[in-house]
Parts: sequence; structure tokens; C-alpha cells
Amino acid sequence: MNLKKHLMSKMVALALLCSSGTVLADFKSDIISACTAYQHGEDKSELNPCKLYIDGFIDSSLLTENAVVKPQATIDRQNAPQSNYMKRAYQTRILTTSSILPNEQAHQFCIPKEYDRKAIASEIAKSMNINDLENKPLKVVIFETLIADFPCRQ
Repeated sequence: MNLKKHLMSKMVALALLCSSGTVLADFKSDIISACTAYQHGEDKSELNPCKLYIDGFIDSSLLTENAVVKPQATIDRQNAPQSNYMKRAYQTRILTTSSILPNEQAHQFCIPKEYDRKAIASEIAKSMNINDLENKPLKVVIFETLIADFPCRQ
């Protein structure tokens, strides 16, 4: 009797593991179809899965060094050019210059602080090239769109 229960619990666990993989595979296709519907004007709802995914993508990017939220004036400001002497001095005396020099930050996109997050997600959802999804993963397409739409001007 215990052997049957043990075997049954293993079968249920295996079934759950297999079914969870199927759900994950369909999740991205649902997001892609939601993005397509949003771009074609078929889905104008506030809680569009595409826009929610993009919002979460931005949040996770802000935890890395890929993105930053800054005031628009700071993003638009051009830093003064640095002399070759100063560049060499920093390179020879400091291990990493990105944490010391304000104009050598490696942010790939900068989101203006004044912008509404919903508007940003909507803009990215509208401007990303859905056709690129045939050759590239969704996260790469969103990342490239964020870089194109919100560049850091340094």
C-alpha cells in the first residue's frame, strides 16, 4: 500500500514538472501575441501583458548597470571633453574608471525621471519591431528598442 502511494506521488510530481515547462513555453508566445495585438490596435487595455512585461523588464534592468533613471536635463547635458593626459592619468592610477569618472558610465539607456512608466511601456510596445522576433529573443528586441528610444547622451 505504501509502495503504491509512493509511486503515485512520484507520478504526480513528474506530471507537475512536465506541465510547468509547457506553461513557460506558451507564456512568451502569449506576450508576443499581446505585443502584436497592441501594435495593431486590437488590444488597447491598460493591463496589456506586453506592457506589463516591458515594465518588469525595465525594473530588472535598473538593478543592473544597463539602465538608469535620471532627470531629462542630466541626460541631455553634454560632459566636457577630457584631455588625453587626464585619461591616461586615471587609467594608470585607478583600477576601474567607471565608478570615478561621471562621463564614463556604461549605461546603455537612460529613462527620464519625469516620464510616466505606463507611457514608457506603451511607447516601447508600439515602437519595437515585431518582425525582429523571428530572429531574436523578446528580451533582446525590447533591450534594443529601449536603447534606441531612450539613449544616454554622454
